Amino acid sequence: MKVIDIMTTIRHRKGIKVTEVAEDHLSQEKNVKPDGKVRSVYTGEKLWKRLSLTVGGTVAISLGLLTSVYVATLHENDLWFSNIKEVEREISFRTECGLYYSYYKEMLQATSIQQGLHGLIYDNKTESLRTINILERMNVYQEVFLSILYRILPIQKYLEPVYFYIYTLFGLQALYVIALYVTSWLLSGTWLSGLLAAFWYITNRIDTTRVEFTIPLRENWALPFFAVQIAAITYLFRSHLQPLHEKLTLLAVFISTFLFSLTWQFNQFMMLMQALVLFILDCLDMLPTAKVTWLYIIQLTGILLVCVLQFFNSMILGSLLISFNVSVLLARTVQKNMKMGCLLNRLGKLFFHVLMVLCLTLLVNNFIKLCVIRYLVPIITLLYLSYKFCPGMMDELSELREFYDPDTVELMNWIKSNTPKKAVIAGSMQLLAGVKLCTGRILTNHPHYEDKSLRERTKQLYQVYAKRSPEDVYSILRSFGTNYVILEDSICYERRHSRGCRLRDLLDIANGHVMDGLGENEPDLKASLYPRFCTCYPYLFLVKSRTELTPFAETMKCQKKKNLQEQKVRRKYNRSKTLTSWKERRYN
Repeated sequence: MKVIDIMTTIRHRKGIKVTEVAEDHLSQEKNVKPDGKVRSVYTGEKLWKRLSLTVGGTVAISLGLLTSVYVATLHENDLWFSNIKEVEREISFRTECGLYYSYYKEMLQATSIQQGLHGLIYDNKTESLRTINILERMNVYQEVFLSILYRILPIQKYLEPVYFYIYTLFGLQALYVIALYVTSWLLSGTWLSGLLAAFWYITNRIDTTRVEFTIPLRENWALPFFAVQIAAITYLFRSHLQPLHEKLTLLAVFISTFLFSLTWQFNQFMMLMQALVLFILDCLDMLPTAKVTWLYIIQLTGILLVCVLQFFNSMILGSLLISFNVSVLLARTVQKNMKMGCLLNRLGKLFFHVLMVLCLTLLVNNFIKLCVIRYLVPIITLLYLSYKFCPGMMDELSELREFYDPDTVELMNWIKSNTPKKAVIAGSMQLLAGVKLCTGRILTNHPHYEDKSLRERTKQLYQVYAKRSPEDVYSILRSFGTNYVILEDSICYERRHSRGCRLRDLLDIANGHVMDGLGENEPDLKASLYPRFCTCYPYLFLVKSRTELTPFAETMKCQKKKNLQEQKVRRKYNRSKTLTSWKERRYN
């Protein structure tokens, strides 16, 4: 007791609160024997905590790696990616996926990193008759970084560029799952809930990710970093953090926020929602003000750095996120001690206090039951998930498919063989991304949907699917420097959507023409004097003059069915003998 009295006197001199001293006394009385030795219970708890941390961390890393292997296997099984041609691999990156991957390919094909960066900053191949800054318009710094990394690492002999690209994204899925696991662990205090969160993510893969079939999408780059940011913020709001741990956590929040903002154009909307939630919780005095202020500063700094890297992109500068964060920080500077003495603030705190007391009462009364449920429910749920979803996951892993698109392959090969390298090609936004990736030709438009001027340009180019005269179509195409135009039956004769929602119907309404098919039309719509342009000509044309449109596909139509059958037979026995029966069932 004399030792305790001396410690009490010393702590009072240092200004430590009496409640903290009393808690220290209790902990010391609990952990110290009469002879001053540490109890074995304390040592056992410490060892158990370290063991739990080791096991939980190992499980987290293992689950992350398994997830990465899982989605990579699904991708391989779905496309037989390792055995198809390079052009087929590139075609498998549909719509804007192919556009983003093409810049990775351009950086690798450049003679130097400086030339590759110059080609992106002064790009005249993505949009005809325009020179645009790709680094300013799109979030492609990840492709730039990955191409530089591929150049400097000694892996060119062992790993193809496309595999380095897709394996990096599959690896980010491991980071994604680990971050979700850690967040759940921090919130619950047990790694069993982290295991449960990871299992829910994997078993609901169809609703949580599209990475195995749309690999280069910006969200697949960004969301893993966002999950890391959430895990770091969760740890930041833990009480009694040491100063060093707090600084390292803030650094992790900043890095993950910056990478998230750099890799996705829609980052500002998610971070605005995050800032609004932090603002509401801070106003209710549920979060420490100093830490919330740091998060505002980190968000603002990260988005401004991205703005600089994207050459002061107007979409970022005009974002609500920057305006909101600046406004909050300014208001805090002007209105100090905002939470003290206000009647409404006191009433809010009183209401929350009463609610918290009621909840704690219920928790204490049911403490034993809750302890059982805390471990029993996750275990039962994990067993149920294993029973329910493991067979389906095994079936997915055993299901073998192959990427097969001979028409598009033939089209790309024809373009590369029969058109000049400086040729300008028009077509649908989705297909032209693949044209740029596979052939390197100049495009009139592409699937960067966020740009208003590009949408207006695309609307004009899509007049090839409207009821316009050949002279009008020619004038429009030549105004954009077009040499070739690709017409697609899937757009011209579209039947997937109902009348009024098809592309050709939208063009007819915009041009004041009556739509095709049975059904009502607006009274101001009139019948066109010309038939639909795309129905009069086949697939790819060389635009030579107002009266001459030279077809590409007429010479192929008679051979198309025969070539398709030959390719099916040729591929039928390409894979190993163990897959022969499966391939026969597939093609028969």
